[in-house]
Formats: sequence, structure tokens, C-alpha cells
Amino acid sequence: MRDIRRWARLTAYCLLVALQPLLTGCETPPPEAALREAVAELESGLEGGDVGAVMDRLAADFRYRDLDRKAAGRRLVGVFLRYPKRQVSFLNVDVALDPVTLREAEVTFNALVWGGRATLPEDADSFRVRSRWREAGGDWVLVDLEARGLGE
Repeated sequence: MRDIRRWARLTAYCLLVALQPLLTGCETPPPEAALREAVAELESGLEGGDVGAVMDRLAADFRYRDLDRKAAGRRLVGVFLRYPKRQVSFLNVDVALDPVTLREAEVTFNALVWGGRATLPEDADSFRVRSRWREAGGDWVLVDLEARGLGE
């Protein structure tokens, strides 16, 4: 009887050791969840006026119209100084991952932005944004984006 218990205990320990890699593999979020988290971090960085957090999400080869990464950072500083009180909301976020590589994606959303120098907004606008993202070193970075006003 004692041998059976010892054998059952040994089998249970072996199963625990064998399943350990499967349990630790669950810590890494799936690509879509990680990308949605990156978009949310970008949104909170824009709203909070954190230029560093926004720049961390821009790829080295980032493009927006005629702006590169460095020019986009300078423009952000100007906008944050002009509108110290601002609100940013990304709505209807749609993520389309590249089904082959799962390392590139297109994210579309509506962006509502308003801001001013005091509590009441002086300026407001809404945009339809289409952005391309790429996974680089375990993080998702923004490669380029197109934004059109919803009134256009």
C-alpha cells in the first residue's frame, strides 16, 4: 500500500513539473491584447501630456504626413503647451492583425480631442484614424498614421 502512495505522489510531482512551462506561458498576453494595451498607453500619454510615453510608442521610422519622429515630438510639445488642459478619447478601436506574421497590424479608431487653458475647452475636434503598428522587441510601436476629420 505504501508503494502505491509513493508511486502516486511521484506521478503527481512529475505532472506538476511537466505542466510548469505551460502555466508560465500564460503570462505573455496574446498579440491583440498587447496591441490594445499599447493603444491605451498612447491615449493616456496624449491626455496626460507625457511626451516621453508617446515617443516610446513611435517607431524610429515613424511618419505622419510630412513629419518624421523628431518633428512629431516637437509638435507634441507645442500642442501640450498650447492646451495644458486636454481630454483624449479613442472610441471604436478595431484591431486587424496580419494573420501570417502576427507582428504587424492596422488599428482604426475614432479620436475625440478637446482642450484649452482652463477647465472649459477652447477647441475640440474628432478624427477617424487609421494607424499601422509593428512589434519590435516585444513592444508594439506606431509606424505611421492617417487622420481625417469626421466632418471631412
